[in-house]
Amino acid sequence: MAIMGMDKKNFFLDGQTAIVTGGASGIGLSTVRLLSSVGAHVIMVDINKELGNELSEKFKSEDKKIEYIYCDVSSEASILELSEKIISKKVSIEILMHFAGIGLEKKFINTSLDDWNKIISVNLTGSFLVTKEIAKLMIPHNYGRIITMSSVAGLRGGTGRAAYGASKGGVIALSKVLSIELSPYNITVNTLCPGAIETELVKNMHDKETRRVFLQNIPQKRYGFPEEVASSALFFTLPGSSYINGTVFPIDGGFNSSGIIKK
Repeated sequence: MAIMGMDKKNFFLDGQTAIVTGGASGIGLSTVRLLSSVGAHVIMVDINKELGNELSEKFKSEDKKIEYIYCDVSSEASILELSEKIISKKVSIEILMHFAGIGLEKKFINTSLDDWNKIISVNLTGSFLVTKEIAKLMIPHNYGRIITMSSVAGLRGGTGRAAYGASKGGVIALSKVLSIELSPYNITVNTLCPGAIETELVKNMHDKETRRVFLQNIPQKRYGFPEEVASSALFFTLPGSSYINGTVFPIDGGFNSSGIIKK
């Protein structure tokens, strides 16, 4: 196999189609915009129909190649319907950014089975179902870039993160297996682990004390922005990232690497 040179095509996505789940808000929406800006046709997938359709109309008026498809990632039937809609478009799928997820901050002893099952069904089971069905569409084309969404909560213990941390730790383990099983088909699988990022999900999860503790332990002394995660995500989609596979990539201002921080 020839080694890739410095061909500019290795750093652009012209002619490629990307699916972004959780694409109507937060990190997903920032990623949708960024992928479109570097030439990709983007299928924005989200459970929020009203917002998805509203954004779709907005992007259409801006002449962007972004469309919306509804999907509930915790439902196998909904994911199979998504797959059928994509097949009917007769397009190859080169990129999957599976970012759909929900959060919960609740102490272990107060976490109900319903809490647990809801988080696991969306974050972990959803990751399994979505990557399985979209990988099936990539395999015949012998090419793909899959980026899954974990969290620093999947790498480190934290108060109130029993269900959430377990779901995100599971995404890491699942993604490592996928990176092995899909590599014969020239499909790479990498995992992002954002830390404290200013999104609606984090606003709902992080109370005043959580924010104080995070800021105390982030060397950069601030929360990140969705655009910063999107920029990292983009790198893993590029043709030139072909030898990066099975990695777990924190985007957290140094939180995961830090120890004692003195003032």
